[in-house]
Amino acid sequence: MVDVLSPTTPDQLRDAVGWALGSETPLEIIGSGSKRAFGHSVRTNAVLDCSKLSGILFYQPEELVISARAGTPLADIKAALAEKNQQFHFEPGNFPALLDGSSGPDAGTIGGLVACNLAGPRRIKVGAARDHLLGFEAVSGRAEDFKSGGRVMKNVTGFDLSKLMAGSFGTLGVMHTVTLKVMPNDETSATVIVACSDPRAAGKAMTIAMGSENEVSAAAWIAPEDAPHLDVPLAGEYGSGLVALRIEGPKPSVAWRADALCRALAGFGECHEVPESHSRSIWKVVANVAPFVASENTGSILWRVSVPPASGGDICARLIEKTGGRAMMDWAGGLIWVQIAASDAANVPDAPDAMAGTIRDIVANVGGQANLVRASDEIRQATRVFHPEDPALARINARIKENLDPMGILNPGRIAPLSLNGEGA
Repeated sequence: MVDVLSPTTPDQLRDAVGWALGSETPLEIIGSGSKRAFGHSVRTNAVLDCSKLSGILFYQPEELVISARAGTPLADIKAALAEKNQQFHFEPGNFPALLDGSSGPDAGTIGGLVACNLAGPRRIKVGAARDHLLGFEAVSGRAEDFKSGGRVMKNVTGFDLSKLMAGSFGTLGVMHTVTLKVMPNDETSATVIVACSDPRAAGKAMTIAMGSENEVSAAAWIAPEDAPHLDVPLAGEYGSGLVALRIEGPKPSVAWRADALCRALAGFGECHEVPESHSRSIWKVVANVAPFVASENTGSILWRVSVPPASGGDICARLIEKTGGRAMMDWAGGLIWVQIAASDAANVPDAPDAMAGTIRDIVANVGGQANLVRASDEIRQATRVFHPEDPALARINARIKENLDPMGILNPGRIAPLSLNGEGA
């Protein structure tokens, strides 16, 4: 039987962690549970459900700041921002849909978004969630309150714990309050699309675009078989893969820069500017990784690969060649999504370890990382989901974990399985 603890206040949250600490009971930390399948399974019968720690505490549009309880639905946050024509500049997509085909739009909570440090296409220009987290309040694995930051960037002094908590997957502390920077929506946007089916050529085109004076805010490549997801008339007419480049800002500036990009990239393939109405839909598809959502790709395995953007095209091509999978590039080649059909993965000798080794060997040559996003529970327990850490970094992280959660009661095994191939992790 699973024990579920559902605190409604920060004090109750601290008491719940205190009970777990005193009884040496590991806790699985969840909000809405929409990203529960990301990472390794947590082996415990006690769940700390933070979904009732919900609500916007303050929102000051003129100061570009919002603070909310960690369990607040992301949909509620986005709706409040939309009313004031504002947004999270790091453009989070609907990541849960990649894990669970039943997830609706804007699934998940604001705390889960920060804990996983997610970001969409604009990350290449403005950073990820951690770069917009002004402050947080949390309970450590010692059942002690701690916090960092405040309502403005200048309020961050000493060691920036906000950067540490973002991406920690709830293993260092349980956040109950987060404060983030928001930004106004741009006046207009346009997207330049370039017909290009070769990922290597696409990588070069995106590198040129990002190095130009045209202030490109997002750059992606969509393979020929996935281009129809963009729902753009020209995409179907090209019958090829597409490089998509977004430009945002005042209308005259956007028009001038779009024209300049078309001229600069004409040598890569047919090039056109897509109007704002279609531009927004393109980047929603890219942010949500729509071609690879779980509901349309039953049983498939999905990898998330991070590499230096300049290497993205070559690495993407090699991954396709070696795995037989489908791929999509974001962040100007810095992020590569690789989906492998279950039947293809099963044909690899000693799969899935061999497949993981193949992918990680390819990206290691350029200092990249490969994380397993979607796979069966069996595969996630047999394969390291997150890229193995450098030994020196692993020692530092272990010391931090020891200080904040000495008994290891917070999401044990989420990042590294407690046992893998007979060894502790």
